[in-house]
Amino acid sequence: MARQSLSPMKDLDFYENQSPKPMKRERVGRKKKDAPMTHLKFLRKKNGYTLETLSQVTNVSISYLSRLESGSRRLNTDLIRRLSHAFRCSPAELLQEISHDGNVVTAVEFGRRKRHDVISREMNMPVYKVVASADDQSKLAISICPSTEWKSKPAELFAKDDVFAIKAESYFKPYFSETSTLYLEPASNLAPESTVVILDRGQIMIKKIWSVTPTSLQLCDISDIEALKNGNAPKQELLSLDRDNLDATYKVVGYADFDLA
Repeated sequence: MARQSLSPMKDLDFYENQSPKPMKRERVGRKKKDAPMTHLKFLRKKNGYTLETLSQVTNVSISYLSRLESGSRRLNTDLIRRLSHAFRCSPAELLQEISHDGNVVTAVEFGRRKRHDVISREMNMPVYKVVASADDQSKLAISICPSTEWKSKPAELFAKDDVFAIKAESYFKPYFSETSTLYLEPASNLAPESTVVILDRGQIMIKKIWSVTPTSLQLCDISDIEALKNGNAPKQELLSLDRDNLDATYKVVGYADFDLA
């Protein structure tokens, strides 16, 4: 499975060493005293940070943070994640373009979607876990966690409407650790080599798709996919399932190597 998703954040010191873009020659005057505070600066002050303390928390230089606040540098995914964590807010809240004279100036759009739709999806990504079925303790079910455990949707998944998180715990070894979080969406647009999580007759499994039809799936272990593609593994290793008889099928669209707080 291609590791397409979130990993521990990189050190951001290199941002400070980037050469600034040449500025156009123009007359620079003093800032107006009544100029509205930027939203990033507002969040910093609201959370009681000075530039110095925020620099220590985020490991981003003071001068670079100052440039972010002034708008001369732009946020990227790593910076958004760090600052959102420091301010205890969602990425969408961080990215709102608000002047703090109380007036909304513009709305942030991701993927040409309305900002409020993005915020709604981003802030309400449910988290699930695997539990023993209430009806039969020998069978497994997927249970939703309390809303206090729900997670902010990673920026990489903003465009996906139905994505949710599931705790890997011990159910997806050896491919994922107990502290991993998987990001799933209901099975749609399945294709060969997609990674799927399947609940079948009260048992949960994670597999690669070998072939797919509207009514059936042929599956293999994640570790066997390359050998099968190269003709070095017997086709008897494939598992065939009737899609209509499955309890649930989800496509893995990302994961984190650690359980995101």
